Amino acid sequence: MIAYNKTWLANLRLQQQVKDNVERGNISHDEFNAIAEKYAVGFYSPNIFVRVGLFIVTCIIVLFADGLLSLIAAGGNIAETGGWAIFLGLLSYGALELMINAKYHFRSGVDDALLFTAGCAFIGGFAMFLHKTTEAPGFLPMAILVFLLTLYLTIRFADMLAVAVCCASFLWMVFLYWTRVAGVSTAPFIMMLVSGAIYWSARKYGSRKEVINYANCFGVVQILSLIALYAAGNYYIIATLSVEMMNQTGPVAFGVLFWVWTIAVPFVYIGFGLKQKNAILLRTGLLLVTAAVLTFRNYYHLLPVDVMLTIAGLALLSIVYAIMRYLKKPKHGFTCAEPDKVNALDHLKIESLIVAETFSHTPTAPANDGAEFGGGDFGGGGSSGGF
Repeated sequence: MIAYNKTWLANLRLQQQVKDNVERGNISHDEFNAIAEKYAVGFYSPNIFVRVGLFIVTCIIVLFADGLLSLIAAGGNIAETGGWAIFLGLLSYGALELMINAKYHFRSGVDDALLFTAGCAFIGGFAMFLHKTTEAPGFLPMAILVFLLTLYLTIRFADMLAVAVCCASFLWMVFLYWTRVAGVSTAPFIMMLVSGAIYWSARKYGSRKEVINYANCFGVVQILSLIALYAAGNYYIIATLSVEMMNQTGPVAFGVLFWVWTIAVPFVYIGFGLKQKNAILLRTGLLLVTAAVLTFRNYYHLLPVDVMLTIAGLALLSIVYAIMRYLKKPKHGFTCAEPDKVNALDHLKIESLIVAETFSHTPTAPANDGAEFGGGDFGGGGSSGGF
């Protein structure tokens, strides 16, 4: 399962939640320090600037080390094979496991870089192997291998980049398999169904406590599946696939349906986002409004592109402003104010935690003043037969 210490992950979530309450003034810094001391986290997690620096430095070190090893192995004609790339990936993966389990790195930049270089090396090795063993481009086998690899990396490290590649490769795998079996004409509809099923599954199961360590990964899956659902019916994408894969230059079949899908779906996302109080739906819908405008502008040149984009930007800003005005006062539990994160995770009661922390100290034993009681053998107040 996940490589990181689960207890520390739980404590890290707890500390973050308590820190949010410190920023709101609900609890004091002393109370936060007491809770942080009791629920300690042993990870090495520097700030974002150090993390970026360590990521770059680690990538450079890995590239130089792999280059040196490849030069040493060049005489044996093994450095040009896919097996060598996989071997280098295994070295990076071994270093990644070592840094996590021995040095306790967590999102430090070092583990991010090692995961990135290991994944790239594995994918490169798969590509080299398939290129030399298959006559036709092995896109479907490649998609399957990338999906299985990134699925393991996601489960093991809960990395958002890995889950993004995993979701994209799965959709690509489904598309390639369906076009091979049933053709391109029905592919948009099956991709709509698959993308919708992925979003529904991520939305339903992503909030369970059993997968709480993968909450961010499920969020990435929801975003990508919503984009894929829209892209599956986007008129421009359908028309491009018809030309590239079916050599059809005429009107697109079901063109009216795809045009309605292209224009309406972003606003459907926005509407359901407001109704269901779902920020992912709302923000994705606002983003896809731009895609709808660009698609329309590609086929209907009503105005110059700069004027069209300006109008689209103004329309988007107007929509955002109207939504914020509408939600200035809470409507049905939904507001544009900063979300209150108290009890958002595991329904934790901060007040109860503080009280428990306050009274959790072990009482000090009373000093011995020389008065000894007890020893009675008649059940009385400490008296005995030899009083």
